[in-house]
Amino acid sequence: MTRSARAAALALLGVLAGCFSDRPPTGPEGPAGGGESVAITNFAYVPPTLSVASGTTVTWTNGDDVQHTVTADDGHSFESGLLGKGRAFQVTAPAPGTYTYHCALHPFMKGTLTVTAP
Repeated sequence: MTRSARAAALALLGVLAGCFSDRPPTGPEGPAGGGESVAITNFAYVPPTLSVASGTTVTWTNGDDVQHTVTADDGHSFESGLLGKGRAFQVTAPAPGTYTYHCALHPFMKGTLTVTAP
């Protein structure tokens, strides 16, 4: 096996090991002044599910090099439009309920926002 093939195999093993970690997914610290945040990284929302009280500010920040959206599945609760790298989208959590969402460009990206009474 060549040196570059060996290095590639080790890198792949490191990536795969991270996929099977027992640690819960983590994201960036919440926005200043309170609220919650969701990172968009490696074509995923992290964390993929979030529970907040109604009225809480939720911020999604795109850390990928490609554009993404935060689009409510119901078609009207929230829509970020295109978010380039480093761009953020904020929503004040609406009425209590469960809001599923996806990326309009990458439909396999899915998330859930559960809103509870304050």
